[in-house]
Amino acid sequence: MVTIPERIRGKLKTPLGALEGDPERIAGICSGKRVIAVGDICVLKMLELGIVPHLAVFDFLSKRAPLDQKLKAKLVARYPDPTLYQNPQGTLSDRIIHDAKDLVEKGGAILIEGEEDLTALAFMLGAKDGDIVAYGQPDAGLVLVAIDDKIKNKIRRLLSSA
Repeated sequence: MVTIPERIRGKLKTPLGALEGDPERIAGICSGKRVIAVGDICVLKMLELGIVPHLAVFDFLSKRAPLDQKLKAKLVARYPDPTLYQNPQGTLSDRIIHDAKDLVEKGGAILIEGEEDLTALAFMLGAKDGDIVAYGQPDAGLVLVAIDDKIKNKIRRLLSSA
């Protein structure tokens, strides 16, 4: 398990990709791409825009509080049988790191017990060039990360300094 220290989590508050709030721009950027959406609100926003994530990662929480029951019901209806993973708060589990590439290839849904935010890093490493990994920036919009070698190398550097 990789524990992500506060100094690294502080760096991660800066978006790793394009911060978008405009639904048309989000739809345009994601059009024709394989999308990995991390976070309950991010997944719900994508679905609202008519974008079905290839892989949806959620934990039934938003800002560490239980997700509104109506929103949870939307996720459960769309993803009735997600694969369960443990990922304690402030960490990146070895299992997620190990399985990320296969999970991205398979697609579907992952329900995280713990905290899903940092799992975006593992899925960025497991994604293919050209994929989009989307995650929420609270009260600002969605961050859309176009996957390429540059972003993967940045993440590897961050994780190696953890």
